[in-house]
Amino acid sequence: MFKLLINQAKSITMEMPEKYAKIALKDKPQRNKAAEVTPLPREKVLRTLIWREFSVNNVQISNNTKIKDNTLYLDAALAQQSININPLVKKVTIDVIRPGAQDVFTNTIMDIMPIAAKVEGKIGEGVTHCLRGVVVFLTGIDEAGRQIAEFGSSNGIFKDKVAFGMPGTPGSDEIVIRIDVVIEKGTGMERRGPLAAHQVCDWILDHVRWELKKIPPQEAVFTQEFKDIRRKGRPKVLIVKELGGQGAMHEKIIMPSEPGGVRGGKSIIDLGNVPIILSPNEVRDGGIHSMT
Repeated sequence: MFKLLINQAKSITMEMPEKYAKIALKDKPQRNKAAEVTPLPREKVLRTLIWREFSVNNVQISNNTKIKDNTLYLDAALAQQSININPLVKKVTIDVIRPGAQDVFTNTIMDIMPIAAKVEGKIGEGVTHCLRGVVVFLTGIDEAGRQIAEFGSSNGIFKDKVAFGMPGTPGSDEIVIRIDVVIEKGTGMERRGPLAAHQVCDWILDHVRWELKKIPPQEAVFTQEFKDIRRKGRPKVLIVKELGGQGAMHEKIIMPSEPGGVRGGKSIIDLGNVPIILSPNEVRDGGIHSMT
């Protein structure tokens, strides 16, 4: 123990052996590292996606395509015109299934998709407009009456074949635009058959997307901003998703020009089924589209 008391002094010089000095330093209290504040990691915003939704409470088959007063008008002539998109397509029918009127027969349900359009930027960034209250069902058969890509028996009474309100399915109160496609006999179980049906559907929806892009932002009933952020020094998280690309009829389109579209995208099969890295916003914005 070393103790020194001084009442008054103008100058003090103190010397001690080195070994005692080391002992004195050891008794110095250590910093409480647990109590120290950890600085926030530096963040870098890689891309930003603004998602806007616009309400639709009525859909009418009409003589032109427009969106006015919360009503979507769809040109009936698009059904006949779309046949020219692909020679495998023989007939296209467009109708509307309303809530409470779902006790109707349907062919194979190939896809359920929202109506969304890029207003600015590409998939995963910029601005996307989407219609709320309406979804699109793509269904179809071939000329011989065989269901397209039929492996899950989704043809039958519509209300019995859809699990309403589940992830990836509409609510029971949403309006359904059904696009039914008849393709060339014997092509329904090949890549080219389902792809032709999807191309037709995409072409029809493009006419709605052109109108959707024109709606002023202030009319949106819901707006949300999503950011892809890189935080330096933090763990990197990767989600692995297995996509079907078996070469017969199980196919996925990656990064189309429009959310959930076909045009401009690449087939996972044609890409060689190799691993592909997408950002969270690219997946959120419809960067993966299943063909079956």
